[in-house]
Amino acid sequence: MEDPTELPPPPPLPPPGPPKAPAPGPPAKKIPQMRRIGTGSKGAKCDLDVNHFRVKFQPREDVYHYNVTIEPAIKRPVCRKVMKKLYEVYGVQTLEGKKFAYDGEKSLFSVGPLPFTNKDFQVSLDDDPGRGPRRISVEREEPVGSDGRPSQMRRGGGRDFLVKFEYAARVNMRAIDAVLRGETEGSAQDAIRVLDIMLREHAAKREYLLIRDCYFHKSLGPVGEIGEGVQSWRGYHVSFRPSSGGCLTLNFDLSTTTVIKPLPVMQFIQEHCKIQDIRKLRDTDWQRVKRILKGLVIETYAGRKQKIIGLSPQPCNKTMFSKRSRNGDAEESVELTVHDYFVNDKKLTLTASANLPCLDVGKASKPIYLPLELCKLVEGQRYKRTLNGNQTKNHLDQARQSPDERRKIVQDAMDVNNYNADELVQEFNVVIDQRMARVQGRVLEPPSLVFGNKEEKPGGGRWNFNSKKMKVAVTIDKWAVANFSRLPGPAVEAIAKQLQSVCGQKGMTLGAVNVVNENRNMIHRSAEDRVSDMVFQQLKQYKPQFVLAVLPEKSSELYAPFKRICETKIGIVTQCIVPPRQVKDQYLTNVALKINLKTGGYNTLLSQEDKRLLPKVSAVPTVIFGLDVSHGSPGNASSPSIAAAVASMQWPLMSQYAPRVRAQPARTEMIEGLFEVVDGKPGGMVMELLKDFFSTCQAPGMNDRKPQQIVIYRDGVSESQFEQVLEKELIAFKKACDALESGYNPKITLVVVQKRHHTRFFPARGGGNVRPGTIVDTEVCHPRDNDFFLMSHAGLIGTTRPTHYHVLYDEIGFSVDEMQHLTHSLCYSFARCTTAVSCVAPAYYAHLAAQHCRNFLDNDHSGSESSSMSGPGKVQRLPAINPQLNKKMFYA
Repeated sequence: MEDPTELPPPPPLPPPGPPKAPAPGPPAKKIPQMRRIGTGSKGAKCDLDVNHFRVKFQPREDVYHYNVTIEPAIKRPVCRKVMKKLYEVYGVQTLEGKKFAYDGEKSLFSVGPLPFTNKDFQVSLDDDPGRGPRRISVEREEPVGSDGRPSQMRRGGGRDFLVKFEYAARVNMRAIDAVLRGETEGSAQDAIRVLDIMLREHAAKREYLLIRDCYFHKSLGPVGEIGEGVQSWRGYHVSFRPSSGGCLTLNFDLSTTTVIKPLPVMQFIQEHCKIQDIRKLRDTDWQRVKRILKGLVIETYAGRKQKIIGLSPQPCNKTMFSKRSRNGDAEESVELTVHDYFVNDKKLTLTASANLPCLDVGKASKPIYLPLELCKLVEGQRYKRTLNGNQTKNHLDQARQSPDERRKIVQDAMDVNNYNADELVQEFNVVIDQRMARVQGRVLEPPSLVFGNKEEKPGGGRWNFNSKKMKVAVTIDKWAVANFSRLPGPAVEAIAKQLQSVCGQKGMTLGAVNVVNENRNMIHRSAEDRVSDMVFQQLKQYKPQFVLAVLPEKSSELYAPFKRICETKIGIVTQCIVPPRQVKDQYLTNVALKINLKTGGYNTLLSQEDKRLLPKVSAVPTVIFGLDVSHGSPGNASSPSIAAAVASMQWPLMSQYAPRVRAQPARTEMIEGLFEVVDGKPGGMVMELLKDFFSTCQAPGMNDRKPQQIVIYRDGVSESQFEQVLEKELIAFKKACDALESGYNPKITLVVVQKRHHTRFFPARGGGNVRPGTIVDTEVCHPRDNDFFLMSHAGLIGTTRPTHYHVLYDEIGFSVDEMQHLTHSLCYSFARCTTAVSCVAPAYYAHLAAQHCRNFLDNDHSGSESSSMSGPGKVQRLPAINPQLNKKMFYA
């Protein structure tokens, strides 16, 4: 699933040369998004408060959009300073007091026209008071803007800018009324974007850290220490939303982000590397330091801010440069070290920098070096890399708020902001209600579950396996334990026997086990070598059907190569564990549930699934797909995205999901491998999974086992991408079906699953979280789209996040209650745990498959399939899943 600040990839550049005229013919007809067909009626009604605040908006006149160009080009924070200075100088006379909303880059919006169509302004931006010299440099070089051109420096400090206003368009703000009436959105998105920019000015004036629709600052709440030189800052998400309640609402929610801790650079390195004496760092450690520091801004001892581009290859006392000076008409040059320059020429005391690298704050073609101890990291720099396990845990612990705390924090922040008193808000004639909106929800009945020896209706979204057996338990005749840990062999054998016993209690049969301890001579070898020796040399002789791997620690470097080798080269199901100090039966029961699922068993079934009573999907052969894309970390632009599709097997059952995965260009959200033609032959993930469905369909007495219906749950796309999903991914499904058999056209229903949003519900009376099964399809839903919010799971820690479902396309013809019932029921069929989960199981499984198969890329070793490239973009190709696992849930 995706990062909340991620943007869709930019459109491709047009090819060079004059554009070619399109071939004549009628334009392709777009697939319309499904409109709302009503609201549901099932379930007990309840009153809820929601962090949406109703908005009254009566536009007095249209908003005028102006393009803004600032020369020379500069970064966004400086752009805002320039525009602030412009208004101070020209606001009263030239602009005639007209206020405007500025997006921080190239767009400006005013209510009604400005007194001119186009105009140029000269703006002088002085240095901050008390700042020292503008640059510390070991070479003479003028400061540069983000485009590499010199800024216009003035004698005595400061910079001059040319700001150009150019009329661009008129924004029809009355388009918002049309979308609130359920009519086509049209230009309403542009109008709502203008209001978002208008309200963002409120935070921009306070110089908060702005990230899309959120703002953050250390003053907005406690600063969290999450480890290794990274902090968390509290902030808020703010956005206007059209609602089916007939008005706009302001979605206002608590948010957090991660920032670099503003420390002296040397102290930051100590914290990040967890070392007191950084002189002891190895070359590999300095490479890690270089990666984390690159792109960060530091402030020097004299107050100048510079961006780090890297580190010097030599230590400070060996890094040489030519110091130039004039002697009359002649220019002289002398070679000296950076260390000597700052000590002798600048008269600065350096106590620790001599044998350490310098920071490079210049350009690739012209480095400028500064000793580490003279620099401090600037406050408020966002940390964009993936958090490690401990950082993630700390961040979540600090960001988590109970429902009552979250409601109070949000309400108090709304009171403090007092948007209605803001002059720009008044200029746009916007009035925001100060109290949370109250809406009506319904609580759906939980589905009954069938175990091996009983049927039970869960209470509170949870159940257990005490005295229960698995619905369909597997038999594993030959299995092995690969012990990579420091536990002695007898202790591992005891765990294996205990697992056998627990599995037997739940109905599984595990035959005799072979415990294989790692060859001690391999411990200091690479992870790849250690795993290869275990799998190909030691385990091979036993020919196990299943392998339990005992790893030395969580996030072990052995995990990725072990999974890749076993699942691509050998074709064997595995389960990795890091045993706790005291191994209890409850722990091993959870392990047993995963083993049974991965090897083809069923832990539970929905009662209606077992009895073929699920609405629409139990009547005729139906396959349920889950789709998701896993992207690399924001700090790794070269890592490919991993697309996954899973599909239900063994209809009329719908609890085993076969996977397919593909690598595609980095940050690409639309799935490219659903349908593809390779060497003139049609193929792709959909065709492969449909063929698997044919071979497993258990429909008695049916000659044709092709599914007559396809239900797709697509995870991870934003509302702006709905049209692409319909035009690309839905069409790919239809092409795949037709390629299987000409004229084969099953009915398709497509539902988007969204978890990254900021809507939160609270019980109107009493505290705590809303009850599992709570559903909302009125008031704060879209006025036209067929969407609903569902809180299927029990929120035990923090505030329950609802999942937002959008039914984009429905040929099957579900009623509102049928779709909501099916979606809610599928949240109880996630077999890895004994709770209802927050989103439908097929989408969750697709997410797991994409994340799991990213491990196949982790070791780019010579001769491996994982190191091969494919396609025009040279995307790293995933090694193929071993055919023996194509229909198994090895990824779960």
